[in-house]
Amino acid sequence: MAVVPGAYVPVDGDGRCIIARNGTPHISAAAAARAVELVLAATAAPAGATTAGAGSLAAPPPSARARAAASKTWRRRDAPRVATPEAFVMDVSRREVEVERACVVGERVVRVSVVCQEGCYPHKAYHVNQDCYVVAERRELAYADGGGGDGDVHACGEASHGRGVCGELLLGVFDGHGKRGEDCAQIASGYFTGTLIGETSETEALDASYARAFEKVNEEVCKIMGEDASFSGSTAITALFDADGTVRVGNVGDSRCVVGIRVANDELPSNRHTKTWNVLDLTHDQTCFRADERARMKAQAESPLMFATIGMVLGETPSHEEFGDGEPGSDDEYCDDPPRVFMSGYRFPGCAFTRSIGDTVGKALGVSATPEMSTHDLNASPATQCVVIASDGVFEFMSSGETMAIAERHYLEGGEGASERAAEEIVQAAYARWQEQDERADDVTAIVAFIYPSDEVTIHPSNDVVATIQLNDMSKIMGAMTVS
Repeated sequence: MAVVPGAYVPVDGDGRCIIARNGTPHISAAAAARAVELVLAATAAPAGATTAGAGSLAAPPPSARARAAASKTWRRRDAPRVATPEAFVMDVSRREVEVERACVVGERVVRVSVVCQEGCYPHKAYHVNQDCYVVAERRELAYADGGGGDGDVHACGEASHGRGVCGELLLGVFDGHGKRGEDCAQIASGYFTGTLIGETSETEALDASYARAFEKVNEEVCKIMGEDASFSGSTAITALFDADGTVRVGNVGDSRCVVGIRVANDELPSNRHTKTWNVLDLTHDQTCFRADERARMKAQAESPLMFATIGMVLGETPSHEEFGDGEPGSDDEYCDDPPRVFMSGYRFPGCAFTRSIGDTVGKALGVSATPEMSTHDLNASPATQCVVIASDGVFEFMSSGETMAIAERHYLEGGEGASERAAEEIVQAAYARWQEQDERADDVTAIVAFIYPSDEVTIHPSNDVVATIQLNDMSKIMGAMTVS
């Protein structure tokens, strides 16, 4: 998420006195992390359970409630660089990679990979990657009746006594922003899967519990971060694949989910970038460009607000709301001076997005944690071959069509690791665009999921193993790679 320019610094310092007036308790990150550890320790070992050891009985398998609680974890990310960069570089030592894994989703196999690259802010004293991601398979999505009840769940992921799973595969990107954005994103990503499990039951439609999970995660972030969430938060976008071929997408913010659908032999793609795919956006960026979102915020705001660009705030241009529609790929999308929401008469919070997790000051101005939901039916569109979920670090200067053209080429080339190569090239291309257009680069995260009929793919044992690589030692081997 792009950093709010200095012109938006609240007139009273860091603005925390605003949130303090409503009695929101403050808790430090260290205290919050310790509190989470204590809760997990208590829920992982139910009262009266004996631990395995000499002369003792083995502990019973964890309940669904314990598994849901155990998945609610977050960690402080690695410390920033010792020396801040003085030039625009893509430091591959500041990257997280989830190597390609194959997931069986109904009658299909989804090969998915993630590349999460820290941005570059030359001469900035402090920066750490504020992007996070989630990849959870069937065995991690089991729930019990009543929404995270006490029923046991077998090791294979099948719930006992008629209980089931939320879905077959969950993919998500969380893009933090603000001074404590990395913590907000870590908490949101760490809590989302467990919260979804806890909200799901056999008695309620999945759409409702799925949407509610975003709001519950927002509550957790605000509770844990306290006043540190005043001007910090995270976007959240997730895609939930079901065995029946339904892909449910929930979006809060300006990250994006895009699909590539193979065209018929006698047709041409609907965009100029891909050769064999139509490109379909499953999300609509939630920014202040959107007139419908501005109207919603005005109706929901608890405090007077205004929408303005930085030029309007500084008195350089007249005030108006003729910002354009901001449709993906339009000229408005690449505006150097995008509209933001402010508390009337002040230069904060300056949110360019209209929905987010956290951002408690923005919430008083109608910034919402309620997601916009969409679905994509793989049965109705059996030619769907790719799903890309990426942070706005990718889409700031690249269109959906350009992004999917990279994925298309790797899909057509095929071979093991194709989705990982696609994710890496998307990140590289996005970084190159940042170098062309700006003096720094936002954090960039790309999840690439290639979809194949199950009878066309052989799943090797190695693909069943999750391999997340933290490349903090790569600089010893490769050094910092300059983007050219």
